[in-house]
Amino acid sequence: MNPPKQPYIIDTSLISPLGLTTNENFTALTQSASGIRLLDDTYFFSKPILGSVIDHSIIDGFKQRLQTKNRFDTLLMACAFDMLQKKEVDYTSHHTLIILSTTKGNIELLATEHESEQIDLNYSASLLQQCFRNPNQVMIVSNACISGISAAIVASRYIQAGLYKHVLVIGCDVVSRFVLSGFNSFLAISKNGCKPFDIDRDGVVLGEACGAILLSSEHTSEIVVAGGGITNDANHISGPSKTGEELAYCIQQLLQQSSVSQDEISFISAHGTATQYNDEMESKAIALAGLNHVPLFSLKAQYGHTLGASGVIECIISVECLKRNILLPSVGFKTKGVSGDVTISQQILEKELRYAVKTTSGFGGCNAALLLKKVH
Repeated sequence: MNPPKQPYIIDTSLISPLGLTTNENFTALTQSASGIRLLDDTYFFSKPILGSVIDHSIIDGFKQRLQTKNRFDTLLMACAFDMLQKKEVDYTSHHTLIILSTTKGNIELLATEHESEQIDLNYSASLLQQCFRNPNQVMIVSNACISGISAAIVASRYIQAGLYKHVLVIGCDVVSRFVLSGFNSFLAISKNGCKPFDIDRDGVVLGEACGAILLSSEHTSEIVVAGGGITNDANHISGPSKTGEELAYCIQQLLQQSSVSQDEISFISAHGTATQYNDEMESKAIALAGLNHVPLFSLKAQYGHTLGASGVIECIISVECLKRNILLPSVGFKTKGVSGDVTISQQILEKELRYAVKTTSGFGGCNAALLLKKVH
């Protein structure tokens, strides 16, 4: 039996309120910049509400250049075209697969164009297929907020099995009145800013972004996906596990399959939504998994919660941290407000980094974790 292929991350793209390239985004994060602001715009909500959105002028510029019609497909195609210009792989080959990761897609069109084909995620997937002239049907991974990490795990497994030589994962979600109304009905939207794991956290802030990760077994790079795990705690339709055991199990399986010890992990990029229940559960899970000594940070105070795109964009930032040997702080954190024994990163540090764990959880009790390894 041939050994598994190595899934190298050979390129990325990231468009967000903090920048239009991966480098622009990482530079902004090292300066503790945040895209979160008060949205006094009835396009997004009927009254002022916190959010992290890309300026209308940028979206309109993309629309004009790409001839797209709505916000989601515009952001999706802008990221796709950026990856297409890099031309590391032959996207027209049947050896290349494309995966779309999203939670909501064009769901806001239900309010105005409820019979439009654009609402269907298959429509957006077809746009990607046409853009890349790819012969394979685009795979869609839509599993609440773990969609991005789930897609990356699926991609890495396809490459390890030798089913594809290259897999492109594109994660995208946008802020809309529909989504804001849903989270607002849960009373889950923060009124005072996003503060993951802090005692004064009062809820999530929604954001939008699109990120792409290109994995390959044919081209090498500094970073490989060393493992991944998915679990479900089956606790509640929207509330996470009370104990964190299920996410902890996910992390433990990840380390076991990769033969990596807890002491080898350099940092954790946490889900860290700044809601009372998620942060509490995640802190317990990380402690149960034996990673209580590992510095962790959340990017939600800078990007907001970008739903199905969050796993992809936060994975991209973890890749950059490993490459540059830079540990980021968890912006918005001052005083610990969770019971789990965790170590919150509070300042930017330059240090040798080797392994990173990316955790994520979502509605329906789903959990996913990814292990990234620097090999050079």
